[in-house]
Amino acid sequence: MNSRKSKTHERTIRQQIRRLLLIVSLSMIFIVLLSALMLVAVNSRYEGALQCANTAAEFNQEFKNTLDLAMYNHVIRPRSETSRDELPTTELDQAEDVIARLEEATSLPDNKWRAKCMLDMCANLRTYMIEIADTPSYDKRMELLERNISGETGLTVLIETYMHDFIDDEVRELSRLKNVISMQSMLLVIISVVILILLTVLTLGYSRRLARSITDPIREMSEKAQRFGANDFSSHPVETDITELQTLDRNFDVMAGQIEELMEKRIEDQKSLHRAELELLLAQINPHFLYNTLDSIAILAESEREEDVVTMVTALSTFFRNSLSDGRDIIPLRAEVAQATSYLEIQQIRYSDIMTYQISIPEEIEDCMVPKLILQPLIENALYHGIKNKRGRGMIKITGEKEGSDILLKVQDNGAGIEPEHLKELQVGIYQEHHRGLGLKNVYQRIRLYCGEGYGFHFESELGEGTTVTVRLPAEGVVGIQKEELQP
Repeated sequence: MNSRKSKTHERTIRQQIRRLLLIVSLSMIFIVLLSALMLVAVNSRYEGALQCANTAAEFNQEFKNTLDLAMYNHVIRPRSETSRDELPTTELDQAEDVIARLEEATSLPDNKWRAKCMLDMCANLRTYMIEIADTPSYDKRMELLERNISGETGLTVLIETYMHDFIDDEVRELSRLKNVISMQSMLLVIISVVILILLTVLTLGYSRRLARSITDPIREMSEKAQRFGANDFSSHPVETDITELQTLDRNFDVMAGQIEELMEKRIEDQKSLHRAELELLLAQINPHFLYNTLDSIAILAESEREEDVVTMVTALSTFFRNSLSDGRDIIPLRAEVAQATSYLEIQQIRYSDIMTYQISIPEEIEDCMVPKLILQPLIENALYHGIKNKRGRGMIKITGEKEGSDILLKVQDNGAGIEPEHLKELQVGIYQEHHRGLGLKNVYQRIRLYCGEGYGFHFESELGEGTTVTVRLPAEGVVGIQKEELQP
């Protein structure tokens, strides 16, 4: 089952970037709104206090002296029917208008109380002024003026005192608000800096997470590509919630799977081709070998060497029976040795004056499964290129041993040996066909085909002394062959 995350959590790269921009934008808007609200709240209070101060400035600072003088002049004039109309009420009307606006504008409870008191005083002052205007006696008018209006306990003194206190409180409020504005401005700066730092940290963290969510899958896909390049297709889907990367990885896996299938098909085609080549070469070598052997049998029969004829015919029958091997390419080592023995028996009869042989294979490795026709070409090379090119009688020895998880088969002759230049070519895997038949190159390719890398030939030779060819094969079976194909 695919281990990719649920599609509800998948996001495109564009969505990720939009999300990052949204977080940053909302955070900046929050900072701006917070700053604006704090400044508006404080500024509103400051504007109110400033308005009170400006309104209070409209109040006539000479209100007491002006009104006292006007009322004194009114008192000393004779009484008439128009005395009330001659009262100085204009200054009083202006004062009441200013005080009423101050009461409405101020936000301080004490000043609201003072404003209300001053309005009451103005109302009482108007009453006293009318009373003075209606009093006929000069002395009585002077007494009322001194007691209720212009004296130390008069209303003009109280109004002026209240107004001074009102203005003092407003000035102190302005000073306080100024300090508050300064403190809040500083606080706002600190809060903005802290928020910006947090926003920067969060943005960097999210950006890093976003970058890693993109770069880590890309790195994994790069490593996967390297493994694919090394023919390792055992990989798993890359874990990512980025839609584009999921699509890329999914199609990458599909492409890799197709490549793996093509490679497997190519390997199978190559194996089939090698098998076809082997069958073709066998078809070529068997008639050639058969013709030579039959000629030898005819010569032996003419010479009345009946025992040698029987031996050669029996060996030839065994050789071809083992060559067929019921159509199998992999046979037990004992069958391969039996075929090599049959070949040597035939050749010993043909070349009895120059060749003898010796075979020594331990029983513990006789059941090991090996590709067929690996010893006979080596024996043929030892005979035709070693023994026949040297004067005197030659010996071909075939031995075997187990080394760790491998078996070593050796074909040794004491023939002419190999020239150093040609030996170097053989040691690095350059095999040439030096006679008609199944050569070293084909045997080497079949060993690699069935056994894998690390298996093949090793050559040792001294010119004039002989040659030893060591064949390394796996003891536990052959790579790429089904178990039922390995049964003897």
